[in-house]
Amino acid sequence: MSKTLRYGIPSCMLTALLVSGCSNVDHDSSAVTTDEALRPASSTVLTGNQSYFGVLPCANCPGIETQLDLLEGGTYFLTQTYQDRDDATFSQMGLWEIEGDRLILHHGQHDTLIYFANETGGWLQADTLGNPIVSQLNYNLEPKGWQPAKIQKQINGMLTYMADAPSLVECSTGLRFPVVMTPEWLEVERAYLSSTSSGGNYLHTQVEVSLTWETPEEGPTRHHLRFNQLQEMLPATTCGNPVSELEHHEWDVISLDGIAPAELEEMSIRPYVRFSGQQLSGHSGCNVMAGPIKLEGDHIDLGPIASTRMFCQDAAEIESRFLAMIEKAEYGSLEGQHWTWYDENMSRLVSFERKPIDE
Repeated sequence: MSKTLRYGIPSCMLTALLVSGCSNVDHDSSAVTTDEALRPASSTVLTGNQSYFGVLPCANCPGIETQLDLLEGGTYFLTQTYQDRDDATFSQMGLWEIEGDRLILHHGQHDTLIYFANETGGWLQADTLGNPIVSQLNYNLEPKGWQPAKIQKQINGMLTYMADAPSLVECSTGLRFPVVMTPEWLEVERAYLSSTSSGGNYLHTQVEVSLTWETPEEGPTRHHLRFNQLQEMLPATTCGNPVSELEHHEWDVISLDGIAPAELEEMSIRPYVRFSGQQLSGHSGCNVMAGPIKLEGDHIDLGPIASTRMFCQDAAEIESRFLAMIEKAEYGSLEGQHWTWYDENMSRLVSFERKPIDE
């Protein structure tokens, strides 16, 4: 069980501890991210959601119908259909970023695809060395406005169900999809209710789904998820705590149970954490803090956490709430650019957003 030790120690001593525990890295206050994905500065700008299409060469079929849907928030969907083949449509999703004239599609932790901006506003595929392909064949994806493809694929995510409003947070992107309650949902609902102690808890779920772009009677136009086939539910399991992806980053609080997002936005110093090795450091909104942390699979073992004892009227309530959440944390889950902590019942406590640190 995590514990927060609320005793005072001199600020200079705690500051020294923080520096030694963070491998002498400084946090980059100028780094900018969105709610859903990394959005670096670039010379190529995407305005609004955009779809791109082309028929690319295929070694043993007439061609590969390729559609790339880029969402302005930083998520992409890539759909490829091999012509003259049965069951030959494949889709993947991930996060995109633009560096100069290069579009980089991140799929998983280490897999990337690279495209270069072309003269028509589309994208030219790169070769295996990351250079633009020079060929008489077509390797371009041309813009066609926003016409998102229907996606069918297997996904892993954190499923929750409360007040007849199921949703699933997909692990690789952190996107939250509202679930359409079709007949196939009933099997998933039964499995969910038999696997958790109460509504509102999160369960790691592996499932075949369809994703379609829809405008509901209420709420924004977005992708909606339909279950096709449930494969597995994994109680007491999350998207995981990959240490290599979590270390050497500052993690700013963007969602805290019981606190309105606007209150976090108004704080002069938003609570954050970072860690290196087995040393956690950070700021609770008014005070600096430090202590041991151990990540073992999905589990988080924290504490005791020491902090300074300054009092800040404007931050007192949020700071108290934040430290209480730390004390309850049992599980961690990297969901896209977000690191979410859960309690022992898999109820969501706090979500952090990744911000790179200049080492």
